[in-house]
Amino acid sequence: MKRIAAICLALGAALLLSGCEGNMFSSHRDMEHLRPIQTIGLDRTEGGVILSVSSGIGPDGGAPLVMKTSAAGIEPAISRLQDYSPEDELFYAHVRYILIGETMADQGVMPLLDWAERSPAMRMDTVMLAVKGNAYAAVTGASGAKTDITERLASLEREELVRGLHVYTLREAASSLLERGSALCMAVEQRPSEGTVYTEEEVTDAVIPAGYAVLQNGALAAYLTEEETLGAALLEKGVTGTHIKLDGCVLELFGASASASGVWEEGRLSGIRIDCTLQAGVLERKEGGAEDVERLQSALSAAVESALSSAVSLSQRLGCDYLDLRGAVMKTAPTGAADADGDWETMFPSLPVTVKAAGEIQRSYDLSN
Repeated sequence: MKRIAAICLALGAALLLSGCEGNMFSSHRDMEHLRPIQTIGLDRTEGGVILSVSSGIGPDGGAPLVMKTSAAGIEPAISRLQDYSPEDELFYAHVRYILIGETMADQGVMPLLDWAERSPAMRMDTVMLAVKGNAYAAVTGASGAKTDITERLASLEREELVRGLHVYTLREAASSLLERGSALCMAVEQRPSEGTVYTEEEVTDAVIPAGYAVLQNGALAAYLTEEETLGAALLEKGVTGTHIKLDGCVLELFGASASASGVWEEGRLSGIRIDCTLQAGVLERKEGGAEDVERLQSALSAAVESALSSAVSLSQRLGCDYLDLRGAVMKTAPTGAADADGDWETMFPSLPVTVKAAGEIQRSYDLSN
């Protein structure tokens, strides 16, 4: 009996192992027929959307799959692309970047955010970028046999983080729009590489950073200038690694952050004060002679004050508190203060703003000493 029981157990184990092996083989075979999409571009048309996608360079160095189609909505466009897929099933669980064309941004990104939230495949930590122009042109123009839009955007993201600029995700945009009706988004621009890149066999277009874009009630409100972008970055997250050109010198910010507070008089809000501290080093100095450190510190402080003032001034002109100054101001409200929070939209555009920056040159690298 013991021998029979042992044989039965052995046969059962063999059958289980055989079943597992079959499932594993089937799963592996199915995975071979999936083509992960890594970058999505979205533009608006009168009748719906233009969806462009890129799979990225394959693990074996194979050329990316780049496709584009038009449809009434995002899901119909996805289905249409699948119909035209050469051989594999398009898989969207590994999307890293979503490019929003101007036509999409102008009409609002809320449908996109709603779709991404509902989609079982999409992740809300996906980076969202606003394109100055058409997203499909950036996706197709930056892709070739040996490079693609995903690699370019990954390089751009790394560089922007080194420069101290935050790259926003779908989740961050959705949260900010929900909480205060506005959000920031990294903007990019498509540019030809001819005349700059010479060593590649196939020269595709470049996609370069273009500061921040402001979304108000889900739609594009403005593109920030380089100066306004610096001011916004200082107030939003602080910056490290950003370069500033002053009087023929190039400075690198080692650390810089700004904070806002309310100016309260007899319990009523009468203005906004912004304070900024920053430290920098000299990367490249003006030709001839040693740099005047005190003069550079004064110039640095003035440049950062101008950047902060420009960012806040645009926010007031738009009537769009994309820097969440209300939250910072109300944290400093004294006990028993008048309810400025309830009347913020009326007060904010005309509130006086005082900006003060204190810059310090920590390392001048002056070789003349």
